[in-house]
Amino acid sequence: MAKTSDTCRKCVLDSATPGISINEDTGLCQFCEHFTSLSQEKIKEYGTRMDSLLKSPPENGKYDVIFALSGGVDSSYMLHRIKREYPHLKILAVQFDNGFISDTALENAQKFCALTKSTYMRLSLDQEALQVTFSKAANSFNAYPGAAKYRASDICNTCISIIKQKIIELAIQTKAPFIIFAFSPGQTDAPFVTLSKPILVWMRKLFDQNLKAMGVTDREPYLIDAHLIQPGSYEHEVVIIHPFLIWNYDKTQFKKECIQQGWIDPNLKDQNSSNCLLNAFAIKNHLDKYHIHSYAYDLASLVRQGYMKREDALKKLTIQISDASNEEIKRKLKL
Repeated sequence: MAKTSDTCRKCVLDSATPGISINEDTGLCQFCEHFTSLSQEKIKEYGTRMDSLLKSPPENGKYDVIFALSGGVDSSYMLHRIKREYPHLKILAVQFDNGFISDTALENAQKFCALTKSTYMRLSLDQEALQVTFSKAANSFNAYPGAAKYRASDICNTCISIIKQKIIELAIQTKAPFIIFAFSPGQTDAPFVTLSKPILVWMRKLFDQNLKAMGVTDREPYLIDAHLIQPGSYEHEVVIIHPFLIWNYDKTQFKKECIQQGWIDPNLKDQNSSNCLLNAFAIKNHLDKYHIHSYAYDLASLVRQGYMKREDALKKLTIQISDASNEEIKRKLKL
């Protein structure tokens, strides 16, 4: 008789997920057993550093910040708060149109750019080629390393990687010193990432290998322009900042504040996305392939850090995608 799976009594990780073990004595997963919360001193130190960076940005760039704006709750709230706390910043807010962004999310992004007096940019690539790429991601197996499979689905890893490559490219081209992402404390661990040229070369090569493993032949449109990071090219420093690792993360409160500012709930019937129509399908595809829910690690970390109630996180692990929506996405991706 097969052993039934156990769920960590503190977070939401399940022993049915490859690589997750639950201690029979404590009822805790290996992450909860060894978890230590960040000290208030460390958080204050991070906050001081962010203040020093954003209050006095170098003045030689067209923009101070390249901001990744999805039009969802987190990024809309962050853009509004960043501009409230640092009103002098010149921000280019970039919304990547992956072909599955809801009309409401597109409207929300433009509305919050107008509200914050930020420059809006809708980044569009060849939509037909993108659909082929997402289809290859859906059909791929192990194109991304083990750890990446716990952070996001193969489809989302591909989409997020494209966004990162193109936003870094924009930062170099416009001499912007900072890039800001609205990743949650469950999605990333480092509040600051300094992008040296060797790191950028490595990032480009790694994503190129991921795309190649998926069978994507025309990869250049998704990668940082190689000329920008070759020897003798740009010298200015770019730093990625993740403010949600410094601020208190309360998504319920974020949503309330966003709605007060005119943000519209797109009602996607997806408990893990407020902007992308592809996300629920991507979760299901990932779960079918690897038996890993691509939001479990993120949600578990938020519960562990005290940013979310365990029962709320467990509800978010249910997949809500209708047969009609599932079939429509399959049709668009030609799966």
